Amino acid sequence: MKVNGRRRTARIVSALAALATVALAGCGADNTSGSEQSAGGADSPAAALSGTPITIGYAASMSGAQASNGLGGKAVAHAWQEYTNAHGGILGHPVEITVTDTKNTVPGATSVVKGFMGDSDVDAVFMTDLVAESAMTDTFRNTDVVVISANGATNVPWTTVPGLFQDVSGAEYAARVFADVAKAAGTEKLGWAVCSEVANCQENSDKGSAYAQTLGVAPVGTQLISASASDYTAPCLSFAGKGTDGIAMYAGYTTGTRFATDCLRQGYSGIFLTANSGFDQTAFGKVSGFKSYGSTEGFPWWADDPAVATYGDAMAEYSPDGAWQSGNATAIWSSFELFKKALDDAKPATIDRATVMDAMYQVKDETLGGLLAQPVTYTEGEPSRPVECSWFLKFDAGDDEPTSIEPAKSGNGATGDLASTCGDSVGS
Repeated sequence: MKVNGRRRTARIVSALAALATVALAGCGADNTSGSEQSAGGADSPAAALSGTPITIGYAASMSGAQASNGLGGKAVAHAWQEYTNAHGGILGHPVEITVTDTKNTVPGATSVVKGFMGDSDVDAVFMTDLVAESAMTDTFRNTDVVVISANGATNVPWTTVPGLFQDVSGAEYAARVFADVAKAAGTEKLGWAVCSEVANCQENSDKGSAYAQTLGVAPVGTQLISASASDYTAPCLSFAGKGTDGIAMYAGYTTGTRFATDCLRQGYSGIFLTANSGFDQTAFGKVSGFKSYGSTEGFPWWADDPAVATYGDAMAEYSPDGAWQSGNATAIWSSFELFKKALDDAKPATIDRATVMDAMYQVKDETLGGLLAQPVTYTEGEPSRPVECSWFLKFDAGDDEPTSIEPAKSGNGATGDLASTCGDSVGS
């Protein structure tokens, strides 16, 4: 059993919380400190659990060009923590998540991650920072703490360094899936509107354009779009002038909604193509005239499934203001659920970095009942395998929910809306 620093304090606080409940009724604890925030407090369900807390450090980009990803992740982390603790925790242990802002920079993310890795009380690290992750291979090398990609990003370093765990598709697959979805939608001329802040956005769009040509979809070029731009008239007119009938928006959804709005104002009549964290149902549902086909790395939030309903209920109860109708959010939820299931299945007598790492390496052919797009297996000493499956969808502004595009063959063995698509295995 751990008895060091913060663990000892946490157990004392938990033990005293019940005695203090009456005296402190109506009083809350402010756990926010600078850019760091704990997802729970002394009056949370965790106080009723007797096990030593399982501590998770979550490095998330909550400011900067891709802030929507990290802010969404913080909301999901809070809901998952509170729901998990209200339902027995993990093997009777409460979960404590500390979310810290990486500021969407390599130095910021490196500092946050090194802080978590250097704190022996932290049992696992989650990360959401599309800008910084690909530059942090050396930071993660030889890690003794589990590091989990909470929403995909790139395959580097996730599929190159042992001890790192990825369970959703990365940006390399997303670049190809744009072309697959474009083909399924009947697109003839495909343009790319890509984020200017992340170098691999343009690199992957170039690869996606080359792949699109093999499918008979003609690429018409790439336009860089900045999150800080005042308008996108010029790139929209460029696409329109080339007869573009499908625009792949390789950018965060907050930028994507503004870009789509400007293009529609300029008379663009084609479809938009979205993928992963570039789509949010609520945000695009407000863009009049918006028509899209897309892919989500996280499970379909519209699926009629008990596990999906649990996710929606937890978000409604614990993070009602969080953006939950997006693949970014569901991918983060499923990553936390996979972490929990790994420990539930392994049942270690004590929980520390070593036993958490061992539990993750016991994960074999896991799909979480269809919440993961393809069966996931981790092998000790080897990096994660790339995930090359997702869920295809169609969504127009005014639709109550997205419509799933049925695959020719289910990639995860699930049926209905949870049946995933791998590669170009798309139904007619």
